[in-house]
Amino acid sequence: MMNSRKDLLMMKIDDHLRKMARQLVKFDTLNETLDYLTESFWNKFFCDYVAIILKEGNLLKIKFEKGESKVLAQQFPLEGQDFSPLFLTKGVAHLTEIPEDQQCRFEQYLKAEGFSNWLTVPIKESDFDSLGICVIGYRKSVPFVVEKSVENLFLEFGKDIATSIGVAINRDNEKKKVIGIDWLKENIYLGSSIDQLIKKIVERAGHETNADSAYVYLYDEVLNEFVYHPPSYGVFGSTAKIKIHDDYNLFHHFRFLEKEGGNELTIPLMVNLKTIGVLHVAKTTDIFTREDKERLQFLSSYVSVLIENARLYKSELEAKSRLEKIVIQNQELVQQTATREDFAELVNTISRMIHSTVILYDRFFRPITYSMTADSNDIEQISAVLNDKKWEIMKDANQEQWIRLNDVLGEYGIWKVIGGKDLHGYLAINLDKQEIDVFIRMELNQALNVCAIQFIKQKLVADAKEQIKDSLFINQLLVEKIEDKSKIAQYSSLFNFNIHESHKIGLMSIEFNGKFYDEHDLFAQEITKNWLWERIREKLSQFDPDILLTRKDSYYVLFASEKKERENKNYWESIYHLIKKFVSNERPGGDIFLGISKSTESMDDYFTCYKQALQALNIVSLRHKNKGFLSFNGLGSYAVLHNLHDHDTGRLFIREYLDPLMASGNDKTRDLFDTLHVYLQVNGNMKDTAGCLHIHVNTLKYRLGKIKELLNLDIDDAEVRFNLMLAYKLYDLYHLSN
Repeated sequence: MMNSRKDLLMMKIDDHLRKMARQLVKFDTLNETLDYLTESFWNKFFCDYVAIILKEGNLLKIKFEKGESKVLAQQFPLEGQDFSPLFLTKGVAHLTEIPEDQQCRFEQYLKAEGFSNWLTVPIKESDFDSLGICVIGYRKSVPFVVEKSVENLFLEFGKDIATSIGVAINRDNEKKKVIGIDWLKENIYLGSSIDQLIKKIVERAGHETNADSAYVYLYDEVLNEFVYHPPSYGVFGSTAKIKIHDDYNLFHHFRFLEKEGGNELTIPLMVNLKTIGVLHVAKTTDIFTREDKERLQFLSSYVSVLIENARLYKSELEAKSRLEKIVIQNQELVQQTATREDFAELVNTISRMIHSTVILYDRFFRPITYSMTADSNDIEQISAVLNDKKWEIMKDANQEQWIRLNDVLGEYGIWKVIGGKDLHGYLAINLDKQEIDVFIRMELNQALNVCAIQFIKQKLVADAKEQIKDSLFINQLLVEKIEDKSKIAQYSSLFNFNIHESHKIGLMSIEFNGKFYDEHDLFAQEITKNWLWERIREKLSQFDPDILLTRKDSYYVLFASEKKERENKNYWESIYHLIKKFVSNERPGGDIFLGISKSTESMDDYFTCYKQALQALNIVSLRHKNKGFLSFNGLGSYAVLHNLHDHDTGRLFIREYLDPLMASGNDKTRDLFDTLHVYLQVNGNMKDTAGCLHIHVNTLKYRLGKIKELLNLDIDDAEVRFNLMLAYKLYDLYHLSN
């Protein structure tokens, strides 16, 4: 009889659970399903409390409940660790003994609620995927049938519930997708601006997921970073830029990328497998579920293409606008080259075009003019740092160079201004190399071309003046016989040079010490000499505005009024030390030699004075290097010898006395040649001769013996010594002149 009652009860329970399961699949929404489930347990099992508890990430929340709860409901949401696996996988009745190591807080809360009997039913589709539990509680004692068969009935029913909930959730999602599509069609449309699209997206994302904030980062390929793009939904409290560097794993930059169960969630915005940005949402107290993630993924899949299209459209408009602007700027620059002779306004226009500090240098890297932006640094500091690097810049063969001055002054691009094949100058611009795009390149090329035109214009004028000065004035003035003195007078007035006034000619040369310069690199030496001469010209013009400066052959020529020397006895010495100091500071290892002529009395004297200056220069560069400059008046016997017109007699005299020491031309013979010269200069003093030559006295005695043997002369005889010294002076004159 007892078994019959149990069987009947089992049949009733089974029948009721089956009917409930069949009924559950008929509902369209999750709320309807859970509401029916709660009412069915309440009505059929005559309980005092029913609750449907579902998992959301790592939390469990009460979704539906019926009946009064004084303790239990207030404890939710609970974390998964507060539930014993028995509740989530097998279900537990009040009479079931729970092992001590599996007891949990949820069980404590059930007991604290004051239920006499209670039953939990796991809601799961498989043994490993639990959706939650159903709790049935009784405050009055009610007998339970605790058997394996009853437990199995409820476990199977739990699977039916899980299936029904899954179906209901899918239906809810489908309905939300339909609603979402309708909303997208009404609010998101082709042609919307990026700002409009993002405003709609973040608002929808925030409402859909009950987020406190939502915002979008867009990826900048040029700067290789994610940049926040306003507006945001709620408060934007994150960093405005996220630099990628060389780490392209998005999980390292966005910890919640497509990861539900936390209070933040990031969804990538992708077009053709390329990430164009991310959508990020955040909550303060709640978490994002899988459904939230799926909704945002659906939203991002639809709007990503529209955002990319809007970006491309905006980029095209900007490109068109910039091209139109470049055309206008080009017209303005060309007009300036036609109407202006200087560079000031030209550089100001380039600075406005590129929105950067611009410094224009000439081909010797001397600053011509500059234009600074409002937020730029001190121009003197910038110029000082660039000046320290000028030789490095000038030697670089590249058209474009990049130099980072320091963290404060930033980075500067240096472009060579080239017209035809000639280098005219350098354009230094405060730019970040990574920020240069094709349009800035176009503006730079345009600026460089216009600067080159302006340089060429100035060069043509300067070359014309120099050509007149050199070919029509200097070259016709410094000849042995002037053919047309009236023309010379006309040209001299063109350069404010009084040809009839008494002048002195200074002839200067620049020589490089092999210790500092490659003697075979003549091109580099010539560049350096040109640069130095241009700077020397400026300094000499400041020292004496009336001085006339030019080049002839490989020498640098200075024409100075003779009255300047009368007013200042140290006039030429001051000039020499001014030049020497400048060269020593700018290019260590460079030697300066200066020869000065006698005064001119008439136009016919300029050729003679040029030769005098050349002779003084030759002597000082060979015999008086320590002094560095020498006047023709200080040549002594050299001046007398210079005026000898029979040069052949002089050369025969040299051969007669010195030829045996020059004949072989080897190093040993050269040593003998120099030894005799020093010996004569110190009046035959053995000790002084050995000291000057840095050799031992015994070595000197050996050399003098060889010299006497080769010359077959008594070098200690006063008459012989005079003739030998005269031969050396003639050698200096003729060989240095050649």
